[in-house]
Amino acid sequence: MINRVAIPALGFGTAAIMGRISRRHGAEALERAHAAGIRHFDTARSYGWGESESVVGDFLRGHVREEIRIVSKCGIVPVRRSPVLSLAKSAARWVLALAPGLKAQVTRAAGAQGFQPTRTYDLDVLAGSLQTSLAQLGVTYLDDLLLHNFVPDAPGVEEVGQWFRSLKSAGTIRRFGFSVEGDLRRGLEFLARKDLLADSIVQVPVSDFLLDLPGEWRGVRFIAHSPFSFLRQQVEANGKAGTLSDLLKTLGEACTCDALVCSMFAADHLEANVAAWRACSSGGRSPDR
Repeated sequence: MINRVAIPALGFGTAAIMGRISRRHGAEALERAHAAGIRHFDTARSYGWGESESVVGDFLRGHVREEIRIVSKCGIVPVRRSPVLSLAKSAARWVLALAPGLKAQVTRAAGAQGFQPTRTYDLDVLAGSLQTSLAQLGVTYLDDLLLHNFVPDAPGVEEVGQWFRSLKSAGTIRRFGFSVEGDLRRGLEFLARKDLLADSIVQVPVSDFLLDLPGEWRGVRFIAHSPFSFLRQQVEANGKAGTLSDLLKTLGEACTCDALVCSMFAADHLEANVAAWRACSSGGRSPDR
């Protein structure tokens, strides 16, 4: 009997909504993704300076909740909304639309201290963040709740893990996990040492380490993201131009990957990604849920 590769689901990343992507264009992109068969949507309390989840929530109200997987994150708190922030965001989108060459200047402005979120593992703050997420999304539970860009050995991570488990027991979340943006090996070792890895999911950018995962980590469930950044890095490093199809198959072979999350706001980009995903999936199988 031939073992078929478990192809990850294709996920839609909403980080740009209410940042460089307006509410209207974000809503249109979410609907296009759903119509194309996407059912995994990734968001966070901090996305869009705290406003992305409200757009996702409006979208969800028009669809069957149980047919959609919603992943959100806590631990990074956006700056408080203000007229100045709203005006700055609108101005930035206007500049990028009229003068794309000014992207670097807009990015620097967005990185100003006054626009930066804060990181916290304070349980009261996290609980408030979760309640805001549920209200903005218009849902009673999350499929996955992740600690956003967690830092190994930072005080409070173990307590957050205990809180996650209580939320899962209460039915507020179906699964919990950790978003690891730094050293993946170090992150996995820390989570394993603190007994936080066995029943969690880990979200990471695609990397060489993930695609050549040591056997000791092959039982970990992952959500991967930023595939095109990785593919560009491969071209710069060795001149090798890979494809999304190749990457999906490699992920399926290398690890247990539930979904590969992409930013797909242009209709042609979404179409190409879905075509690649369907071509892979027709010869593989979806990961067990």
